[in-house]
Amino acid sequence: MGFAMFAFDKENDDPHDRFWLWRFMIDKSLQGQGLGRAALTEIIKYFRENGADEITLSTKESNRNALALYHSFGFKENGDMNDGEAVLKLKL
Repeated sequence: MGFAMFAFDKENDDPHDRFWLWRFMIDKSLQGQGLGRAALTEIIKYFRENGADEITLSTKESNRNALALYHSFGFKENGDMNDGEAVLKLKL
C-alpha cells in the first residue's frame, strides 16, 4: 500500500510554487517492486493533464532511494529546503 498527496494552488502568485507533490509513500514491505516508478509515472501524467508546468516536492537528503527515483524522472534539487527536506523540481 501507499499514498500520494498533492497540492494544486493555481492562484498562487509564485508560478513556481503552484503544484506540489506533498507526500508520496510506498509501504516498506512493497518497495523495490516497481510500484513507486509506476505510481510516479501516473502522478506526473495527472499533473500534466491538469495544467501543471512544473512539479515541486521535498524529501530528506538521507532518503537515497527516493532521490534516485526522483532523479531518474528528471527532478532536480534547486538548493531550497522545506522543513529540513531538500526541494526538487521537475519542469514539464
